[in-house]
Amino acid sequence: MSADVTAETIRAWIDDDLVDAVDTHPDPSAEFNYTIDMSNLLVHVIRRNPDGPVMIGQEIEYGEEIRDRIQAMDDGDRNELVARVRETMNESPVIYGFRNPQGQNVVFREMSRIFIEQRIYPDGLSQNTLMSGLVDVWKAMRYLDDIVTLIDAVER
Repeated sequence: MSADVTAETIRAWIDDDLVDAVDTHPDPSAEFNYTIDMSNLLVHVIRRNPDGPVMIGQEIEYGEEIRDRIQAMDDGDRNELVARVRETMNESPVIYGFRNPQGQNVVFREMSRIFIEQRIYPDGLSQNTLMSGLVDVWKAMRYLDDIVTLIDAVER
């Protein structure tokens, strides 16, 4: 499959029994950008150009309280926390990164948000790969959404 997969096809492939809502997100730099609500987490499905990949992803932004807790952790605890995050993310078929408020990639200690993304290239695009990608990204987000529990588990 390739550019013949339209925004309408992608929308039709999204399993309405699995998601709570699908909205079109205005994005002048994209061919389409859908926002999918899955169990109170929002995931985007975007294609920037007709021959490009479909990107499934989102960023989780952490508030000042969580950022302060991570920065105040001793190095051992913070290393254990980031090791747990990396282990889980590396088990998922997603890419991820730590970003500051300006969107620059930074080390874990300096992050204010984590981005998660999976790309499906045109030759592999199908309803199955789309829905599998949505579920994979959602699982990674669900894990990271509860970072307070992870912090509590590693702090000494």
